[in-house]
Amino acid sequence: MKALSISVLLLLLAGCAHPPQLGTTVEIQKKSDDLILVILKVTNTEDRATTPIAIEITGQARANGHWDRPSTLLHPAAFVLNRKEQREITKLWRIQADAVRTTLVIKEQENGHLLKTEKVEKIF
Repeated sequence: MKALSISVLLLLLAGCAHPPQLGTTVEIQKKSDDLILVILKVTNTEDRATTPIAIEITGQARANGHWDRPSTLLHPAAFVLNRKEQREITKLWRIQADAVRTTLVIKEQENGHLLKTEKVEKIF
């Protein structure tokens, strides 16, 4: 009987779980001919800590009218955001380009559920 009540309690707690609510912005700034800054800001908008989240940013550059192959720019270790916490991550991208586009993918680390995707393109 005790094991049954514990398992029911665990099922109720698991049923109440919902994915974290995150606010994100991706800024792209060209600092020189061969240096582009990619700035990611991730904010937890809830009053509780998130589950561990995994972030990946891939990018493509356009030079002479041709896009190169996508490559991973940023893939930090999974991390947890406390309530209302904001984290800023900056990537120095050394490439000559007249335009760039990035794709942000955020997943839950533990189960791989997709939380958010965002695409940004900037022409210089």
